[in-house]
Amino acid sequence: MDEPEGDPPEEKKPLTREDVERLIEEHGGPEGLDLSGRDLREADLTELDLHGAHLSDANLQGADLRHGNLQQANMVLANLQGADLSGANLQGADPSDANLQGAYLYAANLQEANLRWANLQGAALLWANLQGAALSGADLRRARLAYANLRDANLEGANWGDYVLGEEIDGLFGAAASAYRALKQWHTEAGMYDVAGEFHYREMEARRKAAWKARRLPYASAMYLLRFLYGYGERPLLVVAWAAAVILGFALGHWLFGTVAGGLWDALYYSAVSFTALGYGWAAEPQGWAGRFLGVGESLLGVFMMALFLVTFTRKMTR
Repeated sequence: MDEPEGDPPEEKKPLTREDVERLIEEHGGPEGLDLSGRDLREADLTELDLHGAHLSDANLQGADLRHGNLQQANMVLANLQGADLSGANLQGADPSDANLQGAYLYAANLQEANLRWANLQGAALLWANLQGAALSGADLRRARLAYANLRDANLEGANWGDYVLGEEIDGLFGAAASAYRALKQWHTEAGMYDVAGEFHYREMEARRKAAWKARRLPYASAMYLLRFLYGYGERPLLVVAWAAAVILGFALGHWLFGTVAGGLWDALYYSAVSFTALGYGWAAEPQGWAGRFLGVGESLLGVFMMALFLVTFTRKMTR
């Protein structure tokens, strides 16, 4: 018969709140208490004082740390996936490289915290104080950041994925617009204009969706038009694509309805010179007033679209 396995070593046993409180008392306080690598999954640690404790590589998955004091705690590589840290004090804490995926950090104090390379994917950071926090290299895809304090934070090199925040996914478009606006401002001030442009695009999208949800149809329709025409000023190549479509569309119309003498190439040339308003030169003669009026209309449309492209392209390039 196989011998029954003995109890797991002390350092491998899951810890309860009572265990942690006993260890704190035996240590004479939480500061310097070594809980590195310990299993604290699903533990109820609400309002517990763990300031200055060593929690590196600890498993705190799903733990309840609401309103706890984790100031200056060492939490490097800790697993905090799905943990609830709402209202917790993590000022000066070091959860760098920690897994905070889906964690709740609502109104948490993360001032001066080191969150470099932390996984904050899907984390809730609404109303969190991130003043002076280091978030360089952090994974912030689908995070929720509405009304968070980002003053003096370092977001350089953060991974935003497709730049869509959790608020937009949840349908909280007003909160999403506010978060995008704050992130746009931060990246603009940091000189990261391409990223700022992406957040500007998402802000406009959130506003469009909010208008559609509120049934403000004229405003929502105008936003749709701006989106498809030039991507709210962030997609100059969209204008180029639309210009090519207009030239080709008018050319096909002239060719199919016979408003320009000659074949398809003559119609395409007539459409191109009409769009650019450069003068007809060797262009085929339009047949009747319909062709002439179409040429005038395409010229007006072309001048507008070329001006739109120049404004959009110049705005992007001068950043």
